[in-house]
Amino acid sequence: MAKVKHALTLEWADFDVEPTAGVVDQPTLDDVESIVRHLGLCSTGFVILRRDDLTYIQTTFRELDDPDEGLIVEWQDGGTDRHFELDEPYVSVDRAEALFRRFFQEPESVASGGPWKPMRV
Repeated sequence: MAKVKHALTLEWADFDVEPTAGVVDQPTLDDVESIVRHLGLCSTGFVILRRDDLTYIQTTFRELDDPDEGLIVEWQDGGTDRHFELDEPYVSVDRAEALFRRFFQEPESVASGGPWKPMRV
């Protein structure tokens, strides 16, 4: 039986001098990579790529208004009891982009994409 490809939604916002925000249903991989890279040029904001309300990956800045501190990447796998944060001291835009790419291509592959620590939400 073939795997069903679920529709994804990409959502983002940045709150720099000229705030921007958007939502794209069924984004391309190019869309996802571009928006994550755009976040790296900002000092505030977030990006979320979701399959549904309980299955998504998201990133934002570790310290508000201090992009030098890196990003936080969180991943939720089907429920709030399966919500994780990437357990690395510094997360670069490239690292976040690679995890978003994994989620885009095969959400289940995110589990093997890094050390994850459980979070309570």
